[in-house]
Amino acid sequence: MPLVRVATPLTFSGSQAPLGQQCIDLASTIETFAPPLAQFENLYKDIHQHPELSCSEARTSSIIADRLQDLGFDVRQSIGGHGVVGVLQNGPGKVVMLRAELDALPIQEQTGLSFSSTKRMADMWGRDQPVMHACGHDMHMACLIAAAKLLHDARSAWAGTLEVLFQPNEEHTGGAQSMIDDGLYEKIPKPDVVMAQHLMQIPSGTLSIKSGPVLVSADTVKLRVFSSEGHAANPQVSVEISVVVSKIVLRLQDLVKEVSKDGYASIHVEELHIGAPGLDWVEYADVVLDVKAYDPSLRSRLLDGINGIVEDESTASGAAKKPCITSSVRAPLTNNDGHLAGRVGQVFADFFGADKVLQELPSHPCEDFSILARAVQSPYVFWFLGRVHPEDLERARRDGNVLDKIPIEHSAFNAPLIHPTLETGMKALSVAALSFLTEDNTC
Repeated sequence: MPLVRVATPLTFSGSQAPLGQQCIDLASTIETFAPPLAQFENLYKDIHQHPELSCSEARTSSIIADRLQDLGFDVRQSIGGHGVVGVLQNGPGKVVMLRAELDALPIQEQTGLSFSSTKRMADMWGRDQPVMHACGHDMHMACLIAAAKLLHDARSAWAGTLEVLFQPNEEHTGGAQSMIDDGLYEKIPKPDVVMAQHLMQIPSGTLSIKSGPVLVSADTVKLRVFSSEGHAANPQVSVEISVVVSKIVLRLQDLVKEVSKDGYASIHVEELHIGAPGLDWVEYADVVLDVKAYDPSLRSRLLDGINGIVEDESTASGAAKKPCITSSVRAPLTNNDGHLAGRVGQVFADFFGADKVLQELPSHPCEDFSILARAVQSPYVFWFLGRVHPEDLERARRDGNVLDKIPIEHSAFNAPLIHPTLETGMKALSVAALSFLTEDNTC
């Protein structure tokens, strides 16, 4: 996830009382019950060395379930595939959900780490692939298991219900909905708040959180554009489908240029299939588009524009049939609740220091995380966890070559700085959860 850099500390006003004014001293609770990190570093390295692709996370989910059971959580497994949820009930109070992801990517690792992955496995289409945790899900899991340990041991300091959810198939943005469809909220209580974090190309030991859109929406649009009866020897009297598709693709880029004047907008051609061996004339072409935007109105303009362009070019070509256009939501806009982001951001500023809480955003990735909250109309917040050695990042920024020197997410060279990333991630999840699980307690 390359950055859109806005390197300023985050400030909040009126959203949360300073820690010293709360009845429960969150900082003291965290420091008292923070576990030694060696076992969680080992967990991170083990998962990193043994990654599993989307929809195939059997070993990973089993390890996570065992860890949660050892901690005394009530564990539900095989939800929406290999999804795992641990529930810790601790009296009356709020229900807080924390989420991490299980799956890795089909990438050949080139980090040179002593615990690098050399694994290969079949993907969901049966293709043999190298596998790597190049997006940080291994660190996300280690942070969440460490936070689960801390919060379990700190039960005397809070009341309510803690849910720690480990989602399968995030990389194909299908796992959250699969868990919902498999009856997730028939198996566990509805959360009052849902929270998650993701590694990002900012200094290790820092966090980034803001209200409003933080991850783009993503839609998959599938097109089938038809030709007409004819022969390859006489394209001048028939519909040359490759020309029609070329015109569509070119006009889509003009559409993006127009819409992006008002904000981020993107149309990416993911697949284009024309013809097959042995065919003299091609009946149709298939195109798959990835459509992204930060704003619902811009998203609508993109989708409407695609429909208009495809229909216009198909009609102009004299195609035998109307084009088929289908769209589906791959990931909804991740739009942080303003009050919740302000509240958690203030908690972070009080706990870590305001200089450790930034306003940087990644460059236009998408996530299906918000589906877990939207399904039950619960507020949610998603923040970012620094993973880069501060000196390395400062040097790269000074030289103007961050993208060349600092591996982005989904890079074969991407590996987080383990410390203090692991500790910061554990404490961020823990203090955020405690800010809700302690709010009804009295002194």
